[in-house]
Amino acid sequence: MKRTIFLIAVLISLTLQAQQLASIYKGGEIKLVPDAEYAKNTDWNKLFPDYNQTAGSSTIGIYKQIVVAPDGSVFMSHHTRHSISKFDKYGNFVKEFGKQGGKKASDFIYMPSVQGILDGKYLYTTAVDGRMHFFDLNGNWVKTIKLKYLPLGSIPLKGGKIAIMGHVPCGNGSKQIVSLLNVSDGKEKIISSFFESYNKEKAFLFSNPYVYKDKEGKEKRICMINFSSPFSDEFIFRPRFATTTNGNLIAAYPSTGQIKIFDQSGRVIRQFKTDLKSDVITKEDREDFYQNALRKSKELEADLVKTANDKVNWDKYIEQFKPMIERLRDPAAYPQGLPYFSEMIIDSENNILLFRFTREQGSNKFDVYTYNSQGAKIATSTFIADNYDLKINPSVFKFHNGSIYSFVKRKNAIGNPMRLVKFNLKRN
Repeated sequence: MKRTIFLIAVLISLTLQAQQLASIYKGGEIKLVPDAEYAKNTDWNKLFPDYNQTAGSSTIGIYKQIVVAPDGSVFMSHHTRHSISKFDKYGNFVKEFGKQGGKKASDFIYMPSVQGILDGKYLYTTAVDGRMHFFDLNGNWVKTIKLKYLPLGSIPLKGGKIAIMGHVPCGNGSKQIVSLLNVSDGKEKIISSFFESYNKEKAFLFSNPYVYKDKEGKEKRICMINFSSPFSDEFIFRPRFATTTNGNLIAAYPSTGQIKIFDQSGRVIRQFKTDLKSDVITKEDREDFYQNALRKSKELEADLVKTANDKVNWDKYIEQFKPMIERLRDPAAYPQGLPYFSEMIIDSENNILLFRFTREQGSNKFDVYTYNSQGAKIATSTFIADNYDLKINPSVFKFHNGSIYSFVKRKNAIGNPMRLVKFNLKRN
C-alpha cells in the first residue's frame, strides 16, 4: 500500500513539473530573470577578448554557439578560433580543447560549430568542410565523420542518430536536404529535400561596376554596390528543426505555419497546422523601406565628398545606383506574405515555441505562440529581459530543466558586454 501511494505521489509530482512551463506561458508577459549566482565570478574580458574582432564589415567575435549537456555544463564554439570552451553547471570556465590543424583526424581544419550532445555522452561539431568531430564530455576526441555536402545545421536524436540539414549544389540552384545519419556506420537516409534557385533578381538590387580609364589610360572600376530587399532572404522561409526529449524530430515550416513530427526512422507520426496568420507587406511598408534606402544613399554620398579620391567617377556611379532604389517601391520585389513565424524553440518539457516575425528594429520584446507536442494551443505570450539584448536563435538560446541558457549582450556594460547567462522564467 505504501509503495502504491509513493508511486502515485511521484506521478503527480512529475505531472505538475511537466505543466510548470505551460502554466508560466499562460501568464501573458514573461520576464527572463538572470540567475545572480550563475557565472558571477567570471572575467568576461579575459574569457572573450575577441568580442569586438571583425572580418571585413562584420563583427565576428560576438558570433558563438552553445549546447547544454545533461548535467548543466555548457560547451561553446567561436567564429574566431579553432577550439571549444567548456563551462560547468555553475557557469564557471573549465577548459578549452581542440586545435587547428589537418594532419590528425581530431584537428579542426576550419572553425567548428558545436551542434549538440548525442545520447547524453558525446559532444559533436560540424564545419564548412563537412567534417563532424565527436568528443566525450571531458573534451577527449572520439571520432570524425566526413560528410559529402555542406551541413547547415543538425539535431541530435536518440540511438546514435543525427538529423542533418544540408546544402547540395545542383545545376542553377541547390538542394536543401534533411538526412538521418547513423553515427555508428556513417550511413545516411534522406527524409526530405527541396530545390532553391540561385535566381536572386527579386531578392537583390544590384548596381553594376562603373568602369572608366584614368589619365594614363589604365582601366579602373568602382566596386559593385548591392543590397537585398527586405524579407527577400530565402532563409527566413526554410524549415526549422528541433528535437524532443524522446528523440523525435520536429519540423516547422515558416511558409505555411505547419508542424510535422518525425520518429527516428524518418516516418511522419503527427502533423498539424498552427492558427498563426501571415502578414502582408503593405504600400506603407514599401515606402518606409524606400525612404530608408534613400537616406542611406545620401549618407554614402556625404561620405564620398569627404573621402573619395576620384569624386567625379564616384558621382557617376552613385547616379547609376539611384534608379535601383526605386525597385523598393515595386510589390514584385517582395514575397507575397511574411513568414508565419521567425523561429522555433523546443523547451525542456517538449512544448513548441514559435516566435513571431517582427518588423520592429531594435525591439527587445518577443511574441511567442506555444503549442504542446499534440498540437494543442497553450498560450500567446511575450518574452522580455531587462538589461539584456535577447537573441532568439537556437544556436545561443537553449532550454534546460526549465531554465534558458543564452549567450547575450548586456546593456550598458563596462568593457566586454557579452555574457553567458542562465535565465529563469517568471510571470511579469
